[in-house]
Amino acid sequence: MLTQNPKVRKEINHLHDSADSAVRQIKHAARDTRDAMGPASDEVKALISQLQNTIDVLTHEGSAESLAAGRRLRMRAHEVAERMRERSLDGMHWARDQASVAVDHGRQRVAESPMKAIGIAALVGACIGLMLAGRRSDE
Repeated sequence: MLTQNPKVRKEINHLHDSADSAVRQIKHAARDTRDAMGPASDEVKALISQLQNTIDVLTHEGSAESLAAGRRLRMRAHEVAERMRERSLDGMHWARDQASVAVDHGRQRVAESPMKAIGIAALVGACIGLMLAGRRSDE
């Protein structure tokens, strides 16, 4: 069988490792983006609460000082929202770059050994076909 050939097995293992590495990098990118957004999201929630309190004061008192405080809070909320947007864009760009590196690496491997790539693709397709055929016969 083709999978018992050591060279083929080595290539399949390498392809599997590369795919696992790409998936790990994407997961890390998503986690890092989520982690970076956490503090900013909490800050926006606190600002919204503060803004609501300021609005309540403004509606009851209407003083110039309260109006100025409301403007400052709105400006601060806008700044925090802009920082959140920038952080999420940075995380998205980083994740896209990592995915691009993984794809480029895969393309390079295929370009270096196109016949190996075709053989591995055929082998993977055959394995998936066998697994699906086995699943259908079990049903």
